Amino acid sequence: MGINIGGQIERVSGKELSYREFVERYMKKNEPVVITGLMDDWRACRDWVSEGGKPNLHFFSTHFGKSRVQVADCGTREFTDQKRVEMSVSQFVDQWLHCHGEDHADVSTSERNSILYLKDWHFVKEYPVYTAYTTPLFFHDDWLNLYLDYHHMHKDPDTYQETNEICCSDYRFVYMGAKGSWTPLHADVFRSYSWSANVCGKKQWLFLPPSQHHLVFDRNMKNSVYDIFNDVSDKTFPGFKMAVWLECTQERNEIIFVPSGWYHQVHNLEDTISINHNWFNSYNLSWIWDLLQRDYNEAKDYIEDIRDICDDFEGLCQRNLAANTEDAQF
Repeated sequence: MGINIGGQIERVSGKELSYREFVERYMKKNEPVVITGLMDDWRACRDWVSEGGKPNLHFFSTHFGKSRVQVADCGTREFTDQKRVEMSVSQFVDQWLHCHGEDHADVSTSERNSILYLKDWHFVKEYPVYTAYTTPLFFHDDWLNLYLDYHHMHKDPDTYQETNEICCSDYRFVYMGAKGSWTPLHADVFRSYSWSANVCGKKQWLFLPPSQHHLVFDRNMKNSVYDIFNDVSDKTFPGFKMAVWLECTQERNEIIFVPSGWYHQVHNLEDTISINHNWFNSYNLSWIWDLLQRDYNEAKDYIEDIRDICDDFEGLCQRNLAANTEDAQF
């Protein structure tokens, strides 16, 4: 089943774009854009990439191999996301090389079809001394990560973990995946902005503006399409065929700005490493607040019948809200 591509994402030089122009042309209008020329001096672009332009997997295994990370199985769906398992970076690299390396004649069909994708690695928090990159000026006004950096959980993380079940270190991530790995259709957590920088490899992005998001939901506006390239049921998603998508191929050393509330699906066309931040500021804070209010009211209504027998009804509402937020994709 084909999808209707209605246009391409604009591509601009970051060296010729002022901060004011970025705000006026993209942030205020909530429009996506690909920005080039901002990654030339990044350490990640030297250390993490081999001479042939592929991910330097040996470097990751040698320097960061003991890190525990979340890895998605791109071939297995679990609820609204891909099934995830925890493993070390060295284990992930070993599986990557086993299934997708030069010598993989003994790899079974099921192993070859089960492409793993390392996601949501809190690299900056884990390796604060290793400066892999610098956040571009356009994305400095980041209230979300600034708040989390100075939150008391980072001053005394052991105490925080013992006393509070709801925690998050930051929203700065590294992603690594072989050709064919992908992320299902989603809008970013909190309806935040995000930016994604390709250290190496190539990605295909499909975008749907907020004005059309209802077209990828069912009649009750509860469940969205999982994979836009699958056979999508007309009965379950009656508006899907009317959606008009914007398409973008993101190359190495390019950064894409993802605005608030834009649903998107992303495919790695080559072996890829990317750096990703979720963030918000005054331009999209009101949208985020509205979303959290709606989600909170839904969480509260869902358990309203146990209010009288619950010792901490408000705390339960907050925990349910946090769990629902964590289920959202980045």
